[in-house]
Amino acid sequence: MSISVHPGTSQGRTLAGSPLASTGSGPASSTARTRSRLFTKYVALFVAVVGIALLSNGIFEVFFYYREHKASLIRIQHEQAEAAAAKISQFIKEIESQLGWTTQLPWSAGSIEQRRFDALRLLHQVPALMELAQVDSSGRDRLRVSKLAMDTIDSGPDLSKEPKFTEAVAHKVYYGPVYFRRESEPYMTLAVAGTRKDAGVSIGEVNLKLIWDVVSQIKVGEHGHAYVVGAQGRLIAHPDISLVLRNTDMSKLVQVRAAQAGHSDGTAEALQGALNIQGQEVLTASAPISPLGWTMFVELPVEEAYAPLYAALQRLAILLLAASLFAVLAGILLARRMVGPIQALRAGAARIGAGDLAQRISIKTGDELEGLADQFNEMGARLQDSYADLEKKVESRTTELRESLEQQTATAEVLQVISSSPGELEPVFQAMLANATRLCEASYGVMWLREGGAFRSAAIHGALAAAYVEQWRSGTLYHPSPHAPLTLVMQTRRAVQIPDMRESRSYLDGDPLPVAAVEVAGIRTLLLVPMFKDDDLVGAIAIYRREVRPFTNKQTDLVTNFAKQAVIAIENTRLLRELRQRTGDLTESLEQQTATSEVLEIISSSAGELEPIFQKMLENATRICGAKFGTMTLYEEGGFRTVSLYNAPQAYIDTQLYQLIRPHPESGLGIVERTHQTVHIDDIRTQPPYLQGNPNVRALADLAGARTVVIVPMLKVDELIGTITIFRQEVKPFTEKQTELVANFANQAVIAIENATLLNELRERTRELSQSLNDLRAAQDRLIQTEKLASLGQLTAGIAHEIKNPLNFVNNFSALSSELIDELNDMLKSDTAREEIEELTATLKRNLERIVEHGKRADSIVKNMLLHSREGSGERRPADINAIVEESLNLAYHGARAERSGFNITLKRDLDPNAGMVDIYPQEITRVFLNLISNGFYAASKRKESADEAFEPTLVASTKALGDEVEIRIRDNGTGIPPEVKEKIFNPFFTTKPVGEGTGLGLSMSHDIIVKQHGGKIDVETEPGVFTEFIITLPCTAAAKVQNGGKIDRLYSGRR
Repeated sequence: MSISVHPGTSQGRTLAGSPLASTGSGPASSTARTRSRLFTKYVALFVAVVGIALLSNGIFEVFFYYREHKASLIRIQHEQAEAAAAKISQFIKEIESQLGWTTQLPWSAGSIEQRRFDALRLLHQVPALMELAQVDSSGRDRLRVSKLAMDTIDSGPDLSKEPKFTEAVAHKVYYGPVYFRRESEPYMTLAVAGTRKDAGVSIGEVNLKLIWDVVSQIKVGEHGHAYVVGAQGRLIAHPDISLVLRNTDMSKLVQVRAAQAGHSDGTAEALQGALNIQGQEVLTASAPISPLGWTMFVELPVEEAYAPLYAALQRLAILLLAASLFAVLAGILLARRMVGPIQALRAGAARIGAGDLAQRISIKTGDELEGLADQFNEMGARLQDSYADLEKKVESRTTELRESLEQQTATAEVLQVISSSPGELEPVFQAMLANATRLCEASYGVMWLREGGAFRSAAIHGALAAAYVEQWRSGTLYHPSPHAPLTLVMQTRRAVQIPDMRESRSYLDGDPLPVAAVEVAGIRTLLLVPMFKDDDLVGAIAIYRREVRPFTNKQTDLVTNFAKQAVIAIENTRLLRELRQRTGDLTESLEQQTATSEVLEIISSSAGELEPIFQKMLENATRICGAKFGTMTLYEEGGFRTVSLYNAPQAYIDTQLYQLIRPHPESGLGIVERTHQTVHIDDIRTQPPYLQGNPNVRALADLAGARTVVIVPMLKVDELIGTITIFRQEVKPFTEKQTELVANFANQAVIAIENATLLNELRERTRELSQSLNDLRAAQDRLIQTEKLASLGQLTAGIAHEIKNPLNFVNNFSALSSELIDELNDMLKSDTAREEIEELTATLKRNLERIVEHGKRADSIVKNMLLHSREGSGERRPADINAIVEESLNLAYHGARAERSGFNITLKRDLDPNAGMVDIYPQEITRVFLNLISNGFYAASKRKESADEAFEPTLVASTKALGDEVEIRIRDNGTGIPPEVKEKIFNPFFTTKPVGEGTGLGLSMSHDIIVKQHGGKIDVETEPGVFTEFIITLPCTAAAKVQNGGKIDRLYSGRR
């Protein structure tokens, strides 16, 4: 690079009067300071431009990276939480389902061994189920199988008061709290109750190690983790098992309280930094675990979550530092290359300014600075020639700058109008036209918007003739002719200028718009600039002059800029309107959903009551649809009965015309009655019923002020139930969505009416069934008493035989005693020894004692007979169970012999003397023994009929003391009981005897007496064709609770 300044030649001269002509090297004194400022400025500017560009780019990159990274964190953590929660919930539900099938059969069906086999199979099929207990309906542990302990049968504790039994019975399923075995493995109790009354409850102990495995396997970054919290805020599962074993309370954590309060919805707010149990700031996501009431949490330390962001910031800082150093070095180099030539140019300019126009500047840089120096040299040569024209050039430049400033100001004004008038195009268009016409020195301006192949004026600016404005501002569509300017714009897709409209082809062809523009508005010159959105023509901006003066290219560019802004404004307005429409739709949908929810809530809380439901429906329908009032009618016998009014004017209510309406055939109700379709009437006063003076329609229109009406039928299948009608007091049609909303309410009203009808029918049916139950219970009491009297009749012969024996003793000893008295009298008359008299008196006394003994026995038999025939259960008292068995055997045996001649059976007794006294109702127990013994006699006799002669009917009665209980067995060698009959023998009215020989109540009453009245047990063992043995176990003390004061509810006990 070569730089030099040559002195002036002999032809050069200095301008007279120049202030620098006499200063010599005056500017040189400030050269160093000026160079320093310029050098520093270039370096600083270059560094600033590079730094700002990089910094802006880095800030935008970090900002959007932060948003994307945070959204990704939210999605991933919530997906992890929801997936783990679903897995845990599915795990519990599968075990609950497996437990459910073990409760399908009642305890009376199937053997205990079969249940044990099923339970072991379930333990094998469900690895997480470690122990299974099956409890009968009374709460007693009947069967317990375990992978960790010995199996037990009928030896478990009474669980009837335990929550796992009571809660399962009440709610069909019970989820117990989490506990730990061997301080390492979490467990939970899961109980499932059967749907049948006697099905009992299955209680499983579930190993929750799978939950710990699920939690431990969730990978949340490098240091994040997941954990499960229970409904009470206690930690259930955590990768650090020690926290779980310490029963850590997590309820104090902000994220746990928020999740339990239902505020964690998976949004960014739900992941704001909070402190975990270790005090570390973390990002947390949660998901509920149904139906356990637990919550799954996934945490990631904030430091790790934002580590990529921090790394990006570090990279940005390093990049900025490196770029700054590079910019400084580059700036120094460039500044040095620029400042030297600039100083030479400055020195040369100073000399030219001093009037030395002959001097030459020599710069050999090979770039624009060298060309600039050449221009300076040329300028020096031509400066004298152009000095006189300098003022004119300055003025021209000033004008250009002023025009540019005006254009920038106009653009700013338009942008300000756009920002201050969202959704309104008229102010924006007016501002654009005003600035365009002012800056382009035009007289008028028109904004045209395209509609298909035509155009419509959207804004007009300027003092146009009123006739022209009225014609084209009224919304008239303009269909341009083939040679019209707007047609040329559509064809060429660029700006069109007509210097003189009078000479244009469209004017000469008589196009109405050019003709009106020229002849009415006086327009001569036209500039038409198209507005494009993407590649579609949306309109055009037209500016006019009243004189023939073409527009410049700069003015065309300015209008083109306004056209682009107009397209932006149109698009923004469209988007804003769509947003408002969408917002309105969502708001309307929300209101409709809220109204529907309110109606459904009223339906559920007003069982059988329709008035609150109808009132709420009308209120919501009129409010949401913008109606004034509404009515609801029910269709009855060819008319409509109004059942609900909402906000109806009092003047209309006072007429009472709404109560029962016989609709006019052409009225809205009449059309609904005929077509079963929704009817919409824009104005009720234009309809024939109103014009013909129908009183109902007149009252609605004149008194209630109704104008627009929509009537929606309430249909059940195709049956008209009623209508919902809403009214407006102005002519304003209802929208399709509003009509659909009312139709939805009509459907809900039909459901509510149907539910109320069914509920009333159910209540009536319940009342009838209750009365039938009372009647059936009364019949039950009569049947029981009849059964007693029937059994008493069967025993009459046996009782007579039993009474006959003591009476024979009484007669015999009475006759003997009479003879002894006669003999004693004879001895008294003679002189007999005293010893003989005393012997006779002793014999007589013994006879009398025997008479008294047998008399008491006869009296006891009569009392027992009376007690057996009496209603009720008698008195509960200690009684000798062996004596009752013996007496029952005798009575039954003699009764059977009296009833069937030739009856014979071998009776065997094995009575344990230790059985002793038992606290019982003797009358009821005797009835049981008589029934079982009589059945045994019957079965043995039936087998005798078909057996060979060697068969000997036998019945064995035995007793045995079992500590606090006594066992009575009655066994016969009769026909036995088939398995299909054995399941039903204790059911009321079930009998296998021929008609007339049994009522089917004997074993049913025996079961209730033993089980319900005495708290004992009765079982049966049998083998068809071999034997039948009934085993009765009774408690020795009165531990059982007597039902209904000793009276047994035999027929309706619910036992099957």
